[in-house]
Amino acid sequence: MFVEVQFSIYPLREISLSPVIEKAVNIIKNSGLPVEVGSMSSVTYGDSETVFKAFQKVYDEISANSHIVLIMNLSNACPVPVNGIIQEDDLK
Repeated sequence: MFVEVQFSIYPLREISLSPVIEKAVNIIKNSGLPVEVGSMSSVTYGDSETVFKAFQKVYDEISANSHIVLIMNLSNACPVPVNGIIQEDDLK
């Protein structure tokens, strides 16, 4: 099944937030998933097995050394942009 995920990761008790967030994004990218990074949340999409394995790895690796809050919104109904553009047929 194909899913899209909007996610936010909040490192707690860290002096700098960026290294933890960058590590999470890199884990997801290294899992073969595209990531669109935003200022408050990011988006990725792919087959559910790959997505869930990627986020399991994110949680396991980061929570081993940091306290985090990971928020994920999953959907199997959101249109996926092609070259940054949502296709009109996807909105029907």
